[in-house]
Amino acid sequence: MADQTAEAVYLPRYPLLTQLRFAIRIRLTKFFAAVYFRILGFPGIRNPSIQPTFTKSYPCRPKLENRIFIPKSYKSGDPPMPLYLSIHGGGFALASPRIDDRFCSNFSDKNKILVVSLNYPKSPNNKFPLPTEAIVDLVHAVLGDESLPFDPTKVAIGGFSAGANLSLSVSQHKSLQGKISGVVSYYPPADFSYPVDKSIEERPEEAPPDMLAGMADMFNWAYIRPDQDLKDPLLSPVFAAKENLPPKIFIIGCEYDMLCRKAKVMAENFANARGDGKRVGKDDAWEKNGIKWELIIGEEHAFDMVLGRGEAIKARRQRRRIEMYDGAAEWLFREVWMTGTA
Repeated sequence: MADQTAEAVYLPRYPLLTQLRFAIRIRLTKFFAAVYFRILGFPGIRNPSIQPTFTKSYPCRPKLENRIFIPKSYKSGDPPMPLYLSIHGGGFALASPRIDDRFCSNFSDKNKILVVSLNYPKSPNNKFPLPTEAIVDLVHAVLGDESLPFDPTKVAIGGFSAGANLSLSVSQHKSLQGKISGVVSYYPPADFSYPVDKSIEERPEEAPPDMLAGMADMFNWAYIRPDQDLKDPLLSPVFAAKENLPPKIFIIGCEYDMLCRKAKVMAENFANARGDGKRVGKDDAWEKNGIKWELIIGEEHAFDMVLGRGEAIKARRQRRRIEMYDGAAEWLFREVWMTGTA
């Protein structure tokens, strides 16, 4: 594991004009993103086949609406299902659970599981650790919701990008120890203490321009206070202690993503911290001591959400998206939900 006793690291001290530029840009980006996603939700535009069974807010966080997906095959009286808690991405600043409706609906129906897509307050008004704290509250609310047909011994959490980071942050919380059996972390930001420019430089030479390169500093500035130690394990889960993590963790990286190398380092740290167990698999896909790592070769950050241009590229990414989600489901049933927390 990384040395948590090392000297604290903080965000760069951005010039005042740079901060002003970040502030204007993040709010404009949020505005246009909100308009875009609101339009996507209009009747006649939204896809009725992937809408949640219902939406629900909880008294602990009444302003945060969450989306509940019960498989269409479920009937009253059926056995309780495994529960998957999903957290959307968006740089900690953008979007809403609605952007993951396709994933959540299909993941629920295909695997016959209950999926709850969680909301959280966004930056820059809500900086770390406020989103983590909100999701912790919501997880407790969901776990205590007797109206939902799930098995409390079979609970996993996961997310995409910022949501992947938050899933690892939330699962370390002391109040949730022993209640979450596994994490699926899709292309997570693992280490905020590592410079953005180095992350970009270390990508493969043939990698196309990184979609995050021009936004990473802005998102970091919006999410993290100037006095926040970037090595806090709740912020940078690469520094998390093994005893604070769920027993099973699946981390997925995209080869051309600036976040990929540190995500792999995190997976290796987690696996090695648990002893000298046998590593099974290849360099781009292996399992050891309850930790699974998979590299999606030749793909960029969020390739499954942004299919790109050209029929060949779209077809390839659609195929790999299905393979990635199916692989996560297979792992969950094999490693997490077989035994649960009981």
